[in-house]
Amino acid sequence: MTKYIIGTISDMDTPMNPSAKGARSMTAYLQGLDFADIQKERDQVIGATDEDIRGLKDLIASVLEEKNLCVIGNEDNLKSQSDMFMQLKNLYE
Repeated sequence: MTKYIIGTISDMDTPMNPSAKGARSMTAYLQGLDFADIQKERDQVIGATDEDIRGLKDLIASVLEEKNLCVIGNEDNLKSQSDMFMQLKNLYE
């Protein structure tokens, strides 16, 4: 479990240049996240246990049974293929 936690945290705490920091800050702002939210998620990752992951089994199984698919892409391209999707949502609204 330790290697998964370290891997996840390394993705979250990767060094960033000023441009990447600005992009990350803008994304957090658009999502309504503040430093406390980001720190809470980090603390949850660090404190995750085997039991926490196993506890997600039923949730993951039910999601997989629904056979849902999430696609993130260019808005115009997705709209041109809208008949393939049950719904389209803008991530930043």
